[in-house]
Amino acid sequence: MESQIKICQNCKKDFIIEPEDFLFYEKIKVPPPTFCWKCRLARKLVWRNERSLYKRTCDLCKRDIISMYKTDAIFPVYCHECWWGDVWNPIEYSQEYDFNTPFFKQFRELQKKVPRSGLYAAKNVDSDYCNYTAHMKGGYYMFGSWFSENCGYGQTVLESKDCWDCLFIKNCQSCFASVDCTVCANVYFSQNSSNCLDSAFLYDCRNCQNCLFSYNLRNKNYYIFNNQISKEEFHTIKLKIFSSYSNLQKTIYDFKKLIKEKAFHKYMTGEHNNDVTGDFIYNSKNVHESYYINDGENEKYAVRGGKGQKDSLDIFGVHGGELVYESNNIDFSSRCYFSVNGENNLDSNYLVDCDNVKNSFGCIALRKKEYCILNKQYTKEEYEFLVPKIITHMNEMPYIDTEERVYTYGEFFPISMSPHAYNETLAQEYVPVNEKEAKDRGYVWDSPVDKNYVSSKNWKDLPDSSEEIEDSITTEIILCEAWDVDKKSAQSHKCTKAFKITPEELTLYKKWNIPLPRRCPNTRNFELSQQRNSVNFWHRSCMCDKEGHNHTGKCEVEFETSYAPERPEIIYCKECYLQEIL
Repeated sequence: MESQIKICQNCKKDFIIEPEDFLFYEKIKVPPPTFCWKCRLARKLVWRNERSLYKRTCDLCKRDIISMYKTDAIFPVYCHECWWGDVWNPIEYSQEYDFNTPFFKQFRELQKKVPRSGLYAAKNVDSDYCNYTAHMKGGYYMFGSWFSENCGYGQTVLESKDCWDCLFIKNCQSCFASVDCTVCANVYFSQNSSNCLDSAFLYDCRNCQNCLFSYNLRNKNYYIFNNQISKEEFHTIKLKIFSSYSNLQKTIYDFKKLIKEKAFHKYMTGEHNNDVTGDFIYNSKNVHESYYINDGENEKYAVRGGKGQKDSLDIFGVHGGELVYESNNIDFSSRCYFSVNGENNLDSNYLVDCDNVKNSFGCIALRKKEYCILNKQYTKEEYEFLVPKIITHMNEMPYIDTEERVYTYGEFFPISMSPHAYNETLAQEYVPVNEKEAKDRGYVWDSPVDKNYVSSKNWKDLPDSSEEIEDSITTEIILCEAWDVDKKSAQSHKCTKAFKITPEELTLYKKWNIPLPRRCPNTRNFELSQQRNSVNFWHRSCMCDKEGHNHTGKCEVEFETSYAPERPEIIYCKECYLQEIL
């Protein structure tokens, strides 16, 4: 079978379906997609709201709770205890399948009735304002994270301790404002580094300690700007950097400029792979056009996955299973398609918030059930008779949304059915659009609301150094610098207008000798996320033209990379890159 060019129903742009993709679709008996892969990713992620949290009331016990759903959600929202309790039964909301109504309209009616959990969290202890998390202890405003302790304001912080304002770190301790780091301790303002200690402002360093403003280093101690210095010089310079907020901000700016102009960037970050394309891929085999994948095999269009996922396409945050397609946060599941949130599901389609479910179709919030359709229990014989009829019905009577997008069997849930606005969710982070683009495509957009916070302290009035911080700062409501300087821009990344310093946070700033932040956690998260490449890939050539690199003239090696052609960084193939690192 040859490649085919299709026109995306959503963005109207051409996209290619490769022969190996067709083989996968045939294997799992689904039709080829009608959305391009970026629009498919956005369609899944509009169901995943990690960071936009609201105060509301549990619709069962009436307690005040924090929820990812607003007060006007179309379905009941329960607190964690009520949702997991046994005082209600999802089967009670079951519907008889109606062959005179499109499937997605029927699912919408079911969606209006079945309660949902306010937050998606499991086995957390003393962890407030945490969503899409598991096994957290002492966490605060943590998202997409697990098995971490005493961490705050982080996203995808895995198996770490005492780390704040970090994104995509693993097995780290006492790290701050760092991105894409593993097995690091006491490392600040760093990116893409591993096994480093007592350092700050590192980029792409390995096994380094007591280093500052350095890049592409290996196995170094007491280095600044990639040059060896004495222990005394190191501590003098480090003390000056962190002595004041103004010094620190200038250092951050200078370091970002240095990385763009001087550092060598390998075309992709990853290790121990065989036949992969994408970025941040580790210990994987035959994984393509994917991003942040660990231990994957035979995957494509996969993002933020690990723990041995196999034979899967178009997935986000999926771990430990196989043959999963067009799904978001479906873990340890097999032959599960078009689903959102759940674990240990098998041979099922169109599930939302289901666990330990087998042979079911179009269900919400079921647990330990089998042979269910729209939450209605059937016998094995009835189920196996009905499902083929439903698939035929979905094709003969498709759902058509207001933008004339046609949803037959094989399409993920329509974007309009998501309980969240586009810009509340990870869709805006991974496939960003502006308000006009969103509305032109029929997406729900959450218009910014000027919050009624009355600040008690302006960011300009904060002490310049950590030594001047008084404990009373934890009682202040601080006006965010981003909101004060450019309100419209701040609203676009969910700036909270004002913020507070928690006692735990204050203790760490003093311990690390780091000045107080001037911006709210949402703004800091947004600025950190801008350091990471977007989930886009371009075909490029190595930029190396140095002699002695096993090529004459300019290197002719080509590759797929997440660095856009117009970007200023120096991008090398693997061989040229390895000859430049120190």
